[in-house]
Amino acid sequence: MKRLIATAALTTLVAAPALAQSYPGVPDEGFYLGTAIGQATFKNSDFRNLDDVDRRDTAFKLFAGYQFNPHFAVETSYVDFGDFTANDEDGEVKVDLDGFGFALVGRLPIEAGFSVYGKLGLIAWDGNVRDADGSRGDDDIDPFYGVGAEYVIDQVMMRLEFERYDMSASGTDFDTDLISASIGYRF
Repeated sequence: MKRLIATAALTTLVAAPALAQSYPGVPDEGFYLGTAIGQATFKNSDFRNLDDVDRRDTAFKLFAGYQFNPHFAVETSYVDFGDFTANDEDGEVKVDLDGFGFALVGRLPIEAGFSVYGKLGLIAWDGNVRDADGSRGDDDIDPFYGVGAEYVIDQVMMRLEFERYDMSASGTDFDTDLISASIGYRF
């Protein structure tokens, strides 16, 4: 599945310039800002083996980017994945994750403001685990990738996207999937 998504994202980045088109009312370049809300799913295999597991939580994201042309942009973001909980023999285990990301975005315009896109990037993340033994933190810089669909009317941007964050540190996986809807504005 990882290879399929990475291949789709890479294909979008490579093929986008071959299909250059411009649509009235849709800015071809410039800055944009947005916010997203969605559901994050924590993928840690050790976490799944515990009791009363809540591997999903509401996540939010703030993002800003610069669109160089109809097909290529760079984007930075802050993502709060939420809190994930489970119970083990010693009590509750709680994990919370957040991070700052930077991505290259390849966009394929389809028709009149509608496009699909792929993104590849890095996230500098911070994870905290709290259990009966106390609290410990991990952080690192790891890759992420995603695919999505975007619709722009006038300068208002609406997105649906899926992102996979492949995070790990100190032998612990913090892999997380994020499905989100967002709204933004192009300047």
